[in-house]
Amino acid sequence: MGLTGNRGSETRPRPEALSLVRSSSQRRGGRTTWEAVRANWRAYALLSPTFLLLILFAYYPPVLGLVRAFFRWRPGVPSSFVGLTNFTRYFENPETPGEIINMVKFLVFGLITGVVTPFLMAELIFFVRSAKAKEAYRLLVIIPTLVPGIVTTLLWQKMYDPHLGPINDLLKAVGLENLALNWLGDPKTALYAVMFVGFPWVAGVGTLIYLGGLGQISGSVFDACAIDGCIGIRRVLQIDLPLVLGQVRLLTVLSVIAAISSFQGVLVLTSGGPGFATMVPGLTMYNRAYRAQEFGYASAIGLLLFALTMLATLLINRAIRPENETTA
Repeated sequence: MGLTGNRGSETRPRPEALSLVRSSSQRRGGRTTWEAVRANWRAYALLSPTFLLLILFAYYPPVLGLVRAFFRWRPGVPSSFVGLTNFTRYFENPETPGEIINMVKFLVFGLITGVVTPFLMAELIFFVRSAKAKEAYRLLVIIPTLVPGIVTTLLWQKMYDPHLGPINDLLKAVGLENLALNWLGDPKTALYAVMFVGFPWVAGVGTLIYLGGLGQISGSVFDACAIDGCIGIRRVLQIDLPLVLGQVRLLTVLSVIAAISSFQGVLVLTSGGPGFATMVPGLTMYNRAYRAQEFGYASAIGLLLFALTMLATLLINRAIRPENETTA
């Protein structure tokens, strides 16, 4: 046994030797990596046009727009550096506070419709016992996404028609004529009518994302919950929700980005009207760029929205942390 112990102590590597081995392996790894690049130069050569096109068409235009936010930039006129003038001009606009308030309303409403309602729908589908019924519900949820969003928006525009729209016709048919309004033409209802588009807000990938997260939960967890009497809403809040926080964070970020930057629905339905009742910063950016040809001013608004989106994303990533990340 003594010989064995001595042999083990003799063959045990010293810390100095381990450091030398690591450094030499790292040097060899560097040479090996470079040799691998040289050996596979054809693959890198084939990939280079793709990255060049990405840089040219995907990265260069937005970066140029962010830089030109500090310039007076109009087509056919030499651009000139104006510093923060475009930014101060936007904040001095008397309509800006109303636009920001509308954006915040869209943000709060988007968090409900983009995060909460898909989760409720996913819970209902996930605990359907019949596998065929589950597949059918999944199919019904995803089919509306095959229709372009602009088509859905135009359909809702016709539904809101004060004279021929089915919403007012239905209200009149049940004796609620006093509730039949000019939904998109009244400043008091226009913003909320735009928000209501897409009801009941469960169709799309949000529900499928939650279903994917719920499907990754082990069945033994649900069995243990049933044994302990943790069922119904209690199980949803204490078990399901904490285990799909990753999906919650993803959909929260997507909802915030959509609420801050999107304006297509407002543009199609109301163009920001009546008056400025439904105007949002994104639509002002679009109008200044493509109607007033003030690209520098529009770029400044875009830079503000970009900064706000990045800040919100960072805060969400810090606030919503799944358990497997907090313990890592």
